[in-house]
Amino acid sequence: MSESEIIELLEKAEKLDVLTSGKFFAYIYETGDEKLKEIALKALLQFYNKNMLDFTVYRSAVYFEREVVNFCKRLMNAENAFGTFTFGGTESIMLAVLAARNYFLKRKGKGVVPELAVPFTIHPSFIKAAHCLGLKVKIFDIDEKLKADVEGLKSSISENTALIALSAPNWPYGTIDPIREIAEIAKEKEILLHVDACLGGFILPFFERLGEKVETFDFRVEGVTSISIDVHKYGYSPKGASVILFRDVELKKESIFVNTSNPGYVFINTAVLSSRSVGPLASAFAVIKYLGEDGYLGLSKDVLDARNELLNGMKRLGFKSVGPVESSILSLFNDDADLISFVSRMRELGWHFHLQRRVEKYRIPLNIHFTISPIHKRTVVEFLKDAESALERREERKEIKVDEILESIKSGRFDSSLAPILTEMFEEESVNELAKEIVIDLFG
Repeated sequence: MSESEIIELLEKAEKLDVLTSGKFFAYIYETGDEKLKEIALKALLQFYNKNMLDFTVYRSAVYFEREVVNFCKRLMNAENAFGTFTFGGTESIMLAVLAARNYFLKRKGKGVVPELAVPFTIHPSFIKAAHCLGLKVKIFDIDEKLKADVEGLKSSISENTALIALSAPNWPYGTIDPIREIAEIAKEKEILLHVDACLGGFILPFFERLGEKVETFDFRVEGVTSISIDVHKYGYSPKGASVILFRDVELKKESIFVNTSNPGYVFINTAVLSSRSVGPLASAFAVIKYLGEDGYLGLSKDVLDARNELLNGMKRLGFKSVGPVESSILSLFNDDADLISFVSRMRELGWHFHLQRRVEKYRIPLNIHFTISPIHKRTVVEFLKDAESALERREERKEIKVDEILESIKSGRFDSSLAPILTEMFEEESVNELAKEIVIDLFG
């Protein structure tokens, strides 16, 4: 094919995506700074074909990784920690769980099944990591503030607990778990404690500097043994870029895979993936250097302003927060509104945010989720105007049938923003199987 034909196909494919700059409240963390995008793209392209697999050849990867990890260490008050660059939060979490598992088995012996203790709100990647690495998962309750319940944690841990994992903040509701209190328990019981700061690591430290009350969650808390922090979220670098930090060098070692028996070459992997483009790492480095701490502070102020304006505006429309507002996340409900119809109408107007399922056990109603980015400071007024208009439209909602949902997913009319409709209609196991069928149908 000619270059023009390929470009035409690329442009056609891009039109399949739903992203509209400034109208997206998930997945993309948008600053609106075009110069930042230019620098990030230049770094990405300059190093896209260099391979992190062999860092003795591509020494640029060593330089970039040390710089990115050191910046994350400063943010997490982790001067003496040891870190690894990964391609995303899930990979960072996989390494944290892997290190904890190996560390546990060295102490307890290989005849024991290690356990992972996590609250109900933990990110699914921990469940995935346990599934892949052979750990038993114990999920404990959250309290009335939608935080990890301390008493529930105490009931879940045992002599086989290899790792406790908490969030700062969790993604559904944006609340920060009681890390200091649970860290004391973990330290007393000699259990490793991981803090998932993939979402909060690049913004909560700056919220704190701006005068917001932020519960201490980083390495200032004794008992915290590892932290994951994503650069491709509020670090504003392209996907995928994340860092896992270990307090102890032995934990870092337990996350590294080495094989010297292969006749081809010595195989050393510091991450889960082997061959990896240096591009995302170089891009993360470039964005961090471009913004610096002052740049991140300014963008965090924009997020804070947008969050507060959105929250106050939605309150005027009858919405309330599901839990305490502690981060850049808002989860809102409205007893007088049909949220399924509201999300659908806003989707027609170009806005994309998630509907979240009701959880009867914790008295959590059907709610909508917003991940606030700096660009939303520019678009919040327009959003509130459209939200008021969408609430005023009160046509009758038709019954949604399964085959219609499946067809809508295939055609792109129905996406993850409305996925909780399925959990309202079916048992969890049925939804799991349905999801697999959808994936197979889409990708083959």
